[in-house]
Amino acid sequence: MNSNYLSYSTRAVFFLALPLVGACSWAGQIAKDSVDGATSYYGGEHFTLVAKIPSNFGFTSKAQYSPKTGESCQVYSPGLGGSVTRQQQKSNTTEAKGVEQTVSTDIPLEFHIADCSMELSRVVYEVSSTYGSDAWDHGLDMAGGLSVRPSTTAAESKKVPDIIEQKGLCSWLFQISKAKAKLGEIEKILSCNATDENWSAPKNKYERRKPGGGIARNLLANRTVKIEFRLSPEERPAIGDTWQKTPEGWKPCLGKGPNDPYGFCRGDTENFRKFKMNGRECTVYPGCN
Repeated sequence: MNSNYLSYSTRAVFFLALPLVGACSWAGQIAKDSVDGATSYYGGEHFTLVAKIPSNFGFTSKAQYSPKTGESCQVYSPGLGGSVTRQQQKSNTTEAKGVEQTVSTDIPLEFHIADCSMELSRVVYEVSSTYGSDAWDHGLDMAGGLSVRPSTTAAESKKVPDIIEQKGLCSWLFQISKAKAKLGEIEKILSCNATDENWSAPKNKYERRKPGGGIARNLLANRTVKIEFRLSPEERPAIGDTWQKTPEGWKPCLGKGPNDPYGFCRGDTENFRKFKMNGRECTVYPGCN
């Protein structure tokens, strides 16, 4: 992604907000749902999100809508016993396959329901994959997205290309599990970071960020945002200073002893612990022994 056009807040938090529709009675609730369903629609103006994902990867985009400025969009919630602000989410999911995939989705910039008009406020990216045959050998990462700012002047639109490109490099981070179901075994965490044009992500973890950025709402119309994810061939420890890299592979530090739940090396490069992998007792990852 070209930093001249987009900016990204690393502390952005994406929340799932589902619409709550209500009335003063269950009969009124059903009647109101029918009316709202008949009068809800997405606006015709949109942008196109194109996502390219590696084999064995799934991808989900979640377009989130909030009331336009000046509109309250209040609705009664029986569960809460009061009024809440409407929210809307439009999700599109691509299931993982054994081949690389490219998917395209048109994302509307507005949503209308009853007497409430909403506008696109955020698009969340999620990627998922598996690293083993067990049901829990699965990784999911909130892999960035688009933060949609209020519309800006038309003059700025000339600075934004028709096709906005973004890149995300995903890696498996390994650690020794503390979960009861996999205690002492290797488990992995999926993590994706934004890269430069050469697919290089910062080495310093404090400089890394998720793919995506921020853009004014009116600059999205009729444009294409292309996000490409790749899987790094190199795995690394999930927590720094808990493994030592040796010519044979990675070895987990013993820490303060076999019962130390953290196992930080703290300069000790001679004492290591054992772990389990594929039913075997191992001393080196990924070669086991």
